[in-house]
Amino acid sequence: MRKMLTVCLMLVLILGVPAVGTAYGQGLVIRTSNVDFSQWEWKTEAKDTQFSLITNEREARQFTRTLSRFARPMAQNALAGVDFKTEVAVVASLGETSGSFKVEIGQVNINERSVLVRVGMQSPGENDPVLLNLVHPFDLVTLPRKDMPKDDFELIVFNQHGEAVLDEWMNLYGKPEAPAKGRRHTVRTGETLWALANKYGVTIEDIMGWNKLTSHEIKIGQVLSIYA
Repeated sequence: MRKMLTVCLMLVLILGVPAVGTAYGQGLVIRTSNVDFSQWEWKTEAKDTQFSLITNEREARQFTRTLSRFARPMAQNALAGVDFKTEVAVVASLGETSGSFKVEIGQVNINERSVLVRVGMQSPGENDPVLLNLVHPFDLVTLPRKDMPKDDFELIVFNQHGEAVLDEWMNLYGKPEAPAKGRRHTVRTGETLWALANKYGVTIEDIMGWNKLTSHEIKIGQVLSIYA
């Protein structure tokens, strides 16, 4: 049933419906860009790619600390303008990359149990001119806090091909339940150390220490030990 719901909501997100306020039965669509992603091609994996929903200043600081010192200023400047008393922020970051990479949040659909985000990502093609300067592709969209789901909801981020690059459950008004001692977590598509730390109410440094990690990079299928 959940898979069917997710597919239906994905179709709504991709096809689009008129914005209708906070009527959760029909959903609230926030259009953030008119860019046509259909011609964009994602040909390579960008290192340190992150897609996140940030709800307070502490999370904002934690997010920027996961970025390289070169990519950090752009994210800090963007997040500094968010009023977390009335807003939350959806962010898309490709980390530290050089060349003509692009990332753009195209549309957000808020329902009673889901927040669906469509993101366009593009890397340079073989014949595209490559910029010589270092660029840090980053995009941010703010959402009204009053229109967010009131209970547990699923945050799903899709790329321009309709593929889910992030799928996680969260709650804006309650701390995630602490995991049992010695819990093991298998890394899924789109998950990052930042997202796991936020989910389990621990720090990135905790997870790295428990699992003897030397970098923030984790892989799909990797099993991590989580203690609380």
